Amino acid sequence: MIAEDAWLTEVVGRPFFRVGDAVTAAEAAAHADVHLGASYYTRVPTADTPRAAALADAGFRVVDCGVTLERDPADPPRAPACVVRARPDHVEAVARIGGEAFGMTRFHLDPGMPPGAADRIKAAWARNCATGARGVATLVAVHDGAPAGFLSVMAAGDDYVIDLVAVDAAHRGRGLGRALVAAFIAGFAPAARVLRVGTQAANIASLRLYESLGFRMASTAYAMHRHT
Repeated sequence: MIAEDAWLTEVVGRPFFRVGDAVTAAEAAAHADVHLGASYYTRVPTADTPRAAALADAGFRVVDCGVTLERDPADPPRAPACVVRARPDHVEAVARIGGEAFGMTRFHLDPGMPPGAADRIKAAWARNCATGARGVATLVAVHDGAPAGFLSVMAAGDDYVIDLVAVDAAHRGRGLGRALVAAFIAGFAPAARVLRVGTQAANIASLRLYESLGFRMASTAYAMHRHT
């Protein structure tokens, strides 16, 4: 199935389509050939090199290698006092941090994205999380009384997932990223079957942080985009 992602279309300002796993490379290419000025995205397990190669032949390019990590909810750390649940007066700060703090997402790593689009995507994404329009909770790290970072949480049945996590550039090096992830584990472990997070293979610092808090690699996948 090839379906338009209405939210990405609105934020980026051009049609954005998701290509489902069952869609062949030829079908994706035929769709793209009649939708000029559009963008497409799909994910391919890294072991499925035949599909990745077929999509590459159809004009798709690898923009990211995503890594999914999981953690058993047993033995959670203590929740840091500097992390609180997001309040309405935190929304604008969370959106600003979301729009400024990312640099290694599949959108930022894709040279075919329109200028500024990746930051707009993350700012709008973070805003939706902070207002409750997306996910089940947003945690905020507070420094000197103001939001200095945030972590948003999604639920998938009994699994809880880190959706976004970011720390303001001016507050990095204070351990706030670690505090946010520790607060996520402490807060959601009691109800979780498994805790999960996704990051980029290029983001070595994030991988090391998650591993230091008990997460272990579970799967990897290529993010592939095509722009017409």
